[in-house]
Amino acid sequence: MSWNGADQTGWQVLDVAGIDRPGLTAARKWVEAKLGTLRETDLIDTLIVVGELLENAYVHGGGPRELRIHQAHDPCEVTVAVADVGSGEPKLRAPDHGGGRGLLLVDQLCRAWGVSHHDEGKLVWARVECVEE
Repeated sequence: MSWNGADQTGWQVLDVAGIDRPGLTAARKWVEAKLGTLRETDLIDTLIVVGELLENAYVHGGGPRELRIHQAHDPCEVTVAVADVGSGEPKLRAPDHGGGRGLLLVDQLCRAWGVSHHDEGKLVWARVECVEE
């Protein structure tokens, strides 16, 4: 997925630039409202991924700028993407007292995840398989 790929039809975008950490609750509620047709366990998995990617953008990327979601229907799959201005590369690491559990969770809950760099930072994306009810 490229940065420009997230501009394709079907993406829903929430501007989260300048929102503080407590604002993550509103972002998760926005996602929940947009993905109301998912099976509850898939929705919970997706919300966990959203929270982890947003949190990582705060901690490592200078704060999130945009939250993007895209739901495909055949097969059911949700792609979550968080844009930030950071230049670092997200990496899996062994969990310790300083963290390391977030991307491990994303890696376990998602079919795939990755990062795409662009002139203004990066886009970290993750794909969650799902079932619609």
